[in-house]
Amino acid sequence: MFLRAGTYYFVRANKWTNLGKDYGRALIQYAGIVGERVQVTTVRDAISHYLESSAKRLKPSTLEGYRNSAANLCKVFGEMALGDVEPSHVYRYLVERGDVQANRDKALLSVTYTHARRIGAFKGDDPAKGLQYRNAEKPRRRYVTDEEFAALVAASPPKLSAVLRVTFLAGLRIGDALALRMDDLTDEGIAYQQGKAGARLVVEWTPELREAVDDAKRAFRRFGRVHLFEGRQTRTKPAGPYTVSGLRANFRRALAKAGLPHMTLHDLRRKAGSDVEGDHAIKLLGHADAKVTKRHYRARAERVKPVR
Repeated sequence: MFLRAGTYYFVRANKWTNLGKDYGRALIQYAGIVGERVQVTTVRDAISHYLESSAKRLKPSTLEGYRNSAANLCKVFGEMALGDVEPSHVYRYLVERGDVQANRDKALLSVTYTHARRIGAFKGDDPAKGLQYRNAEKPRRRYVTDEEFAALVAASPPKLSAVLRVTFLAGLRIGDALALRMDDLTDEGIAYQQGKAGARLVVEWTPELREAVDDAKRAFRRFGRVHLFEGRQTRTKPAGPYTVSGLRANFRRALAKAGLPHMTLHDLRRKAGSDVEGDHAIKLLGHADAKVTKRHYRARAERVKPVR
């Protein structure tokens, strides 16, 4: 198996077979061709095998986050044998990075060791499990102003503009927004079930929300489509929900074009929770615990009246 220009190939008799850019998937395809069992010995092998075997059951946003963590982990631990990684190594990694992303990376490392034991590639202890250390995670307080949001929408192409407006107005998580189906659009409003909390909500129609949805229908026009935001069919993949990675790439381009300071797609959900009253925010965001709303989604100072 050879790596050329970022793509893995199987070469036999001067015939180059494209195995793709993902290392784990390439390994599995290679094993299928030569009839050999995939060897999982290093941390890189185990991470790739876990991501490949779990890709269909993980949420797209989770998978993307894991892939980002995989890139970070493989720079440090990738070529180490599974049995050579010790808790002290993981602790040093957390301390030296010192950020929230390191906590996410540690979580992937832990599930990777669980997977390695499950497939019989490792029999020792998980070096990340039981490590009583996490980098402090402070609630993000970035508030997107009305002026910033208007500038972002103006700099966005029609498809991205529609996604941003519907996401903000309905207070949706990005995963829930991209999962919206055409039959979720009812006479009463957008009826959907949250993917994370499982709450069933109906976001009632307002003229602005209906206009945003109508614009989405026009921008993502495709006969017989299932999802409101649906990517086109290509030679390599069927039509399906607009991907998180594609959305984020377009979002970064629009952000740069608008000349705005750093923000994330999730900041729009915080803006939604900050632009309405407290009880309204809790119901709109579908939180069972009001403390979550107050801690993470109320970025503006509360307005209060004086004593007299």
